[in-house]
Amino acid sequence: MNPLIVQSKIKDIELSHVRRFSAPIWAVLIGTLLTRASFFMVWPYMAVMLHRKFGLSEIEIGTIMSLAALGGAVVALYVGYLSDKLGRKNLLIISCLAHVATFIILAEADQSWLYAAGALMAGISRAMLEPPARAMISDLLPEIPVREMAHQVRYYCINLGAAFGPLVGLQLGFTGEQSSFYLVALAYLIYSVCFILAFWQIRNTPQPPKNAQNFSQTLKVLARDKAFMVLILANTLVMYAYLHQETSLVQYLNGLGDKVIALYTSMIFVNASVIVLLQFPLLKLLSGWSLYRRVYLGVALFASAFVLYASFPLDAPEWYWLLATFVLSLGEVILFPTFNLLIDRAAPDHLRGAYFGAGNLASIGVSLSPLAGGILLSLYGGPALFLSTACVLVVAGYLYRCSARLQQQNSEPVPATQP
Repeated sequence: MNPLIVQSKIKDIELSHVRRFSAPIWAVLIGTLLTRASFFMVWPYMAVMLHRKFGLSEIEIGTIMSLAALGGAVVALYVGYLSDKLGRKNLLIISCLAHVATFIILAEADQSWLYAAGALMAGISRAMLEPPARAMISDLLPEIPVREMAHQVRYYCINLGAAFGPLVGLQLGFTGEQSSFYLVALAYLIYSVCFILAFWQIRNTPQPPKNAQNFSQTLKVLARDKAFMVLILANTLVMYAYLHQETSLVQYLNGLGDKVIALYTSMIFVNASVIVLLQFPLLKLLSGWSLYRRVYLGVALFASAFVLYASFPLDAPEWYWLLATFVLSLGEVILFPTFNLLIDRAAPDHLRGAYFGAGNLASIGVSLSPLAGGILLSLYGGPALFLSTACVLVVAGYLYRCSARLQQQNSEPVPATQP
C-alpha cells in the first residue's frame, strides 16, 4: 500500500479519536493549556525571585521549592482515593479555587515564610487537581486508543504552555515580578468556570463505579500490586533527576549573573519546543514499541543529558547548554506521556483515582530534588551533582526492568493443579 495512503489513514484515525472527546475532556485540555502557560510565565523564575528579593542561600531556596512537591506527594494519594469514593466533579472545582487562593497569597507575600506557605499550598492544590483530572479522562473514554490519545493531547497542552509561557512572560516583563502571580490566579479561576459549564452538560451521564473500600483497604490493594509499586519507585527517581533541570541547574547557572534569565528562558523554550514539535511524530515512530521499551530509551536519553551538563564548564557557549537540553527533551517527550499510560493500564476501573494519586508519590522525588541539589551544589559543585543524577537514572532503568518482569509474571496464566 502507498505510504502516503497509510499516513493519511493514521491521521484520520487520530482525528476521529479527538472528535470523541466530551465537554469535560475539553475542559481539562483547554484549562491545562491556559493554566500551564500562565504558570510557566512565573514559576521557573521562582528561584531567581527568592535569591534577589530575600538573598536566600541555595539550600534555603531548595527547601522552599521542595515544600511544593512534598505537600503534593502527601496529599495526592488520599485525594485520589476521595475522588473514587465521592466522585471527581466537586474535587476538581475546589482544587481550581484552591489554586486561585494560593497564587493570590504568592502575589501578596512580602516575607520568605509566606512564599514557603504559598509553595506548600501550590503543591497541595496541584495534587488535588491532577489525579482526579487524569482519572476522569479514563472514566469518560472507555476505548483505550481514544483514552491514550486524550492523555497524549493533555501532555501536549502542558508543553505548549511551557513553550510559550516563558517567552510571553519575558516579553511582558514578568520574569521575577511578584504581581505576575495574579495572572496565574485568574487562569485557574477561568479553569473552574470551564469545569462548571462542562459538568452541567453531562449532569445526567451515568457515573463510573465508586470505590466501596475504605482508605486502609485501598492502601492494601495498592501495596499488593508489586509491579506498580516498583514502577512508582522508578518514577520517583526519574522525577528526582528531572527536577534538577528546573531547580538545581538554575541555581548553578546563577553564577553567570544577569545572563542566567536569558539563558534559562532559551533552555525552557528548547525543551518545550522539542516536545511540541516532536511528541506526535515520535509517538508514531515508536508506536510499535512496548511501553517499557519506550521508557528504557527515555531514561537513556535523560542520563546522557546529565552527563553532558556535568562535562560543560559554567562559562561554556550557550549552544552547549541548549544541546544538552535538547537531548533531555527527547527523553522527556518519550518518558512522561508513557508514565500516564502505564498507570492507566495498571488501574482497576473503580480505583483509577487512587492509582493516579499513588502515581503522584513520584513527587517525593520532586520534593527531594531541590533540597538535595542545593546541598550537593554547595558542597561539591554542579558537575558532581549532574554525574550523580546520571547514576540515579541508571538505577531507575533497572527498576523499570524489574517492574516489567513482575507485570509479565502477573499476566501469565496460573497452570492448573494436577489431581
